This record gives sequence, structure tokens and C-alpha cells, in this order.
Amino acid sequence: MVATLQRRCAQMMSHSDPPEPSARRADRVRPGLLRVRLHRTCEGVLVDISETGALVQVPCAPTVDKPITLNLEVQDALLRLPARVVRSVPQQLQMAEATLARTEYKVALEFSDLPDDMAAALRRLIKPE
Repeated sequence: MVATLQRRCAQMMSHSDPPEPSARRADRVRPGLLRVRLHRTCEGVLVDISETGALVQVPCAPTVDKPITLNLEVQDALLRLPARVVRSVPQQLQMAEATLARTEYKVALEFSDLPDDMAAALRRLIKPE
């Protein structure tokens, strides 16, 4: 009976353990300070990006699982990348000279159904020749 309980506990723990970082589908890169826009009024910056998704920091909190277009300004081009909001985590920002903190959101996006030209432009951004 003890052995059965130990096996069940081991199975439960293995199902709830978070995936290892190496389980990511694609390597993320930080191409530098790039502006992004999620809505007409929700502008922010790119934190990192991969062929499968991106992490952005914006002043608004989009709805999780909502389809969205990530507008990414790269040099003189605008990439319009269809995506889905995976998570949105609030973060308090406090500037040394300010008396009030403001809330920004780290928003994780997963790309979906990228048109061929956008997928090619994204690969060039991530893996420049």
C-alpha cells in the first residue's frame, strides 16, 4: 500500500512540474529596442522574440486567449504578426524622480498562421545573415 501511494505521488508531481526551459519550441532573441503596437492606443516595446512568439511590455492588459495583431516596427518596415495572447502579467514601475508608480504589463504572445512574407521577415530579424 505504501508503494502504491508513493507511485501515485510521483505521478502527480511529474504532471504538475513546469516544463524545463529547454522544452521551449524556439530560441528567443533580444534584437534591441523595437517599438510595438497591439491596438491603436496600446504601444510599448519588444522584450524578446522567437519564431513562435514574443514578449512585449505595454501599458494595457489585453485579454488572455484573444487573437491580436502584433505590429512591430523594424527599421523602415512594419511587421504585422497575427498572434494569440498567452498571458498578461502586471508589473509596477517606479521611477526614481516620480512619486507614483505606474503599471505596465509583460504580455506573452504566440504567433499563429503567419503569412509567408511575415514569417520570412521574422526569420531575418531573429537570424540575420
